[in-house]
Amino acid sequence: MVVPANKAFTIAGQAVAKARVDIELIDRLVSTQADATGAWVAEIAPLPEKITTTITIKSLEETLTLKEVRTGTVLLLTGQSNIEFKFRDDSEYQDQIDHLDLQNVYFYNVPQLEYRNQEHVLPNDLKKSNWQIADEKTLWEMSDIGYWMAKRLHELDSTMIVGIIDCYKGGTSASSWVPKEVLQSDPELINRYIKPFKKATTGKTKVDYDREFKSYNALVEKHNTDLAKFMKENPKVSLSDAKGTVGHTPWPPPMTPTSYLRPNGLYHTMIEQVQHFTFDKVIWYQGENDADNPDVYGKLLRGLILSWRKLFNDRALPFYIVQLPGYFDEPKDAWPTIRQNQLQVSQTVNDVHLISIADTGETHNIHPTHKRIAGTRIGTIVSGVSYDGTPVVYRYEIVGKKLILFVAKVSALIGRGKIEFMLERDGKWVSQEVQIVGSTIVINQIQNVKKIRYEFKNDPNCTIFNEIGAPLAPFEMEIG
Repeated sequence: MVVPANKAFTIAGQAVAKARVDIELIDRLVSTQADATGAWVAEIAPLPEKITTTITIKSLEETLTLKEVRTGTVLLLTGQSNIEFKFRDDSEYQDQIDHLDLQNVYFYNVPQLEYRNQEHVLPNDLKKSNWQIADEKTLWEMSDIGYWMAKRLHELDSTMIVGIIDCYKGGTSASSWVPKEVLQSDPELINRYIKPFKKATTGKTKVDYDREFKSYNALVEKHNTDLAKFMKENPKVSLSDAKGTVGHTPWPPPMTPTSYLRPNGLYHTMIEQVQHFTFDKVIWYQGENDADNPDVYGKLLRGLILSWRKLFNDRALPFYIVQLPGYFDEPKDAWPTIRQNQLQVSQTVNDVHLISIADTGETHNIHPTHKRIAGTRIGTIVSGVSYDGTPVVYRYEIVGKKLILFVAKVSALIGRGKIEFMLERDGKWVSQEVQIVGSTIVINQIQNVKKIRYEFKNDPNCTIFNEIGAPLAPFEMEIG
């Protein structure tokens, strides 16, 4: 396993109620006592970088030995399907495996527990989870984004010890990943998430749920049949374009009291599994499943960050928010509104960094099979070697008839193709070319302009980048 270097970390477990627990490592002895339920937690003082040690845990007549415990950088990789997307499904998988050059990378996949009946009783599958060395035998199980991120970190420093905790579940709303207090703290979140859940699950019998799932499964089967027929008749058409014609798999399935899609569900079944882990950084890639409620996404994201920091007992834990890629098939302005919320949270909550991958993605495929660019960029930014975030507009000045936008995380902006912004003037949106001057953007003739937008679209065409190839984050800004 990997624990953070130069940072205090915790070890937790179960023992006989009220029993003493001794933890031995290197030249240290740390003692604690289990509580009335047998749960115990011990804090270990920081260890230096790049050491390998053994940790021995003793209580009464039982001894547990953790071998080959390394100190390094520990990253929590979390979110929904695009960060869950496995490396084995990447279009470059076999070539990467055939020419693998990866060292000192380890990962742990948190079991995707959907529901449990008793708070302190965990299922047997938790016992099957273990740390693994990232190599040609195990990488098929790893997050695709995680692989490319680790590969980039290895390229920047081949001696770095990297431990990745994979904690994700596809098709999920951020509302499933926060505690009840977050949703109950805001009337709008109650109306959008808690009340619909209660309405969908109150007063129903098993017969009702069976009927709903039968109808849903019939829709899925029809979709799959239609898609297969279309692709057979049009063999040269890509899966992405085929789905653009036939439509996408029906989602979500019917809600039930035990559905992993329920509000707060995964916070208790997955995030609480790792509450005693200690992380250096968190990478959060999610938002796709909140396209029906994009305007409240900022409240969810802010609540998630603050509640997780509280759970992990680390109020300054850095979060890296991945700003959504391009994808057309969503309600108008849904994804740009989520991107805007991601941007605003990164600018208003301490130690939150934005990583835009808005220049990636596929128009009609929500799960692209090539994630090299996205994962590599995440690795570059998380490393902190150049920038700790993506370029963003952070303020503006009006000079005469010109609007000057100042951009952070850049030395010199680079334009690719025609660079246009949308300007709201006299109640109408019009496009206008802009100029790049060093690390600023200049817009002429801004009389009567109330708002500006840059690539505020579901499927944007990014044209402004910094010198390491990271795109300017799409945004909307009021002028006044």
